[in-house]
This record gives sequence, structure tokens and C-alpha cells, in this order.
Amino acid sequence: MSLVAKRYAQALFDTAVDKEIVDAMFDEFSSVIDLFKSETGLMDLMLTPSINTSEKKGILDRVLRKSLNQYLNNFLNILLDKNRFEFLIEIHDDFRQLVFPYKNMVEATVLTVVPLDEAQRVALEEKLALRFNKKVILDNKLDESILGGAVVYVGDQIIDGSIKNQLNQMKTQMNSLRLQ
Repeated sequence: MSLVAKRYAQALFDTAVDKEIVDAMFDEFSSVIDLFKSETGLMDLMLTPSINTSEKKGILDRVLRKSLNQYLNNFLNILLDKNRFEFLIEIHDDFRQLVFPYKNMVEATVLTVVPLDEAQRVALEEKLALRFNKKVILDNKLDESILGGAVVYVGDQIIDGSIKNQLNQMKTQMNSLRLQ
């Protein structure tokens, strides 16, 4: 992560805390990022040097339809003014890293062979919340290589309940029995 992104993220976070709009700021900023990730041509347009800043601001206003709070809107305009819009996604990543500890939240990724249904997702979030004493935001990704069960990544911790892991443990035990 760049120093530029960290500084802008910190400034946006400080503003959100000051104005007591951390949740709203995070939600709106995440929506903006989702838009730019899904519409890659829009980011290319914002980074085109031949389009002047005021035209870019107009495009941004039309696309977002003034649906943002004034602080986030001003922030995006500052990024355009300072030619820092290329750091937008990186700034969001740094901003998220500031918001999650502030809100006592943690991101977790769970790998499964089939998607979790809503009941399984909620149950797993609740169990992880108890274990880590934080609200858990769960991202379910599919991975057929684990064969079954689940692998959960929370920060630098891994909880591996996959069939693949169990088979590997059995293999190791069998190999150690042969050696004795």
C-alpha cells in the first residue's frame, strides 16, 4: 500500500469519525468502489489525461447522481483536483483497515465446495464472533480442491476443517506408523 493512499484514507476516516458518519461513509464509499470495479471503463475515463478535471467532476456527478454525502463527494473531487484518482481503490482498502478495528469488526473468508446457505452463513458468523469477540463479515468463496468441509481465514489465523486436511493428517499418521 502506498503512503499516498494511507494519508488520504486517514483523512477520510478522521472526517467520518469527526462527523459521526463512519458507517454511512464506509457504505457509500464501498458502493462507489463497487461501481468502479464493475464499470472498468468509468475508471479509465476518470484517468484519461485529455479530459479536464471539471468535465470529470461533471461525469462523476451524473454517474453518482449526487447520492453521496457531501464529505465523500468533496473527497472524490479533491482526488480529481490533485490527480490522485488512480489511488481510489487502494484508498478504500486502507480506509476499510481503519474502519474495521474502530467498529470492532473483522473480515473472514470461508472456503467451501458448495455455497453456504443463509442459515449456515449466519451460524458461522455467530460462532466466529464468539471466538474472536468481534463482529464478523464473512466472504464465502468456492474451492473444489478442499473436497468438503470448510477452511476459514480470519486475519492471520486459519481454521482448517476440510476433508483434504483430514486426509493429509491421516496420511501423515499412517506414514509415521510405518516408520516405527
